[in-house]
Amino acid sequence: MLVVISWATIAAAIVVQAYITARLWRSDLYSREHKIAQSALIWLLPVVGAIVVYAGLRQHDDVSRPTPNSEHEVDD
Repeated sequence: MLVVISWATIAAAIVVQAYITARLWRSDLYSREHKIAQSALIWLLPVVGAIVVYAGLRQHDDVSRPTPNSEHEVDD
């Protein structure tokens, strides 16, 4: 049972890392050289690298997302 859980955890980590790597390469946020370096970070430091890169991508998404304009909100 422990072996199955171990393999499932490893498989989940690989899937998450692949997702974050794909998301990194689809973004226009970084240059090619930065994307290569961050991809290496994701795969050489599996959990920590993926968290760091994902946090950077999320921060950019949060900053670039427009906030609702309070003047256009409708009060009920």
